[in-house]
Amino acid sequence: MQMQTCLTPKIGIPAIARADMSSVQDDIRLVQELVEWSGTNVNQISKRIGVANTTINRFANGSATGRLHRDTIAKLRDEFPEFPGFATLGLPAVPQASEDDVEIQQWDVAYGMGAGGYLDLPVTGAKHKFSRSWLRQFTSAPPDKIFLADGTGDSMFPTILDADKVMIDTTQRELRMSDRIWAAAYGQTGIIKRLRPAPDGSVKILSDNPSVPPEVAYDGELHVVGRVVAIVRKT
Repeated sequence: MQMQTCLTPKIGIPAIARADMSSVQDDIRLVQELVEWSGTNVNQISKRIGVANTTINRFANGSATGRLHRDTIAKLRDEFPEFPGFATLGLPAVPQASEDDVEIQQWDVAYGMGAGGYLDLPVTGAKHKFSRSWLRQFTSAPPDKIFLADGTGDSMFPTILDADKVMIDTTQRELRMSDRIWAAAYGQTGIIKRLRPAPDGSVKILSDNPSVPPEVAYDGELHVVGRVVAIVRKT
C-alpha cells in the first residue's frame, strides 16, 4: 500500500511480511480465534484497525473465498500484538519498531466536509506509524499533538477527496493567515474548510467545491481544532 500527500509525490508504507499459510481456512481460523480471544466483535475490530466491516466479517463467519491481505494482517498484529494465534499459525515475529517511528492517533471523528459529523463521537481509534523525520516535513509539533481524521463528503473537492485522511496539527489554532485549510467545530459539527478572518471578527468558511456556498461564523460559533498540514491518500 502506498500513501500520497498533497505535498509529496508518494510515500511508501512498509507492510509486515507474511509467511505462507496453508489455506484460506487458516485465515478464517485466525480471525475467529482473534474475535474470541479479544472478547470483542467484528465491528469493533474492523473499526480499531481502520478497515471495512466486510473485510473481517467474511473470515469471522467462514464465508471467505480469498486470502486475508497481508496489510490487514499487519494492522491486526499492530492492534493485538499479544494474540498468540499469529505465532501458532506460523507468522514471523513482529519486527521491532525503529527509534525514529512514532504513532499518530486516528480519531473516530469523521470531520464533515459536507453535511458534517458531530464532535461528541468517541475519539479513540487505530494508531498509524510514521517516521519522525517524515512528519517533520509538515510540522514540528510533538506526535501527541498531531492526529489523523477521515474526511467525508465532497465540499473540499478536488483538494480533499471523500475518505482521504487529513493530518491535523493541534498546536496551530490561531488564524494568522487567510485561506489555509483548518479542522474546526462550527456549532456542534466538525468541518474541514478554508477559513478567512474578517476585520469585524467574523470568519468566512470556504469550500473548494464551487457548488458549495460560503458561510460566515460570528463570535462563539467557530472553534479551531488545528491546521491541516497534510492530506494522506491511498493509491
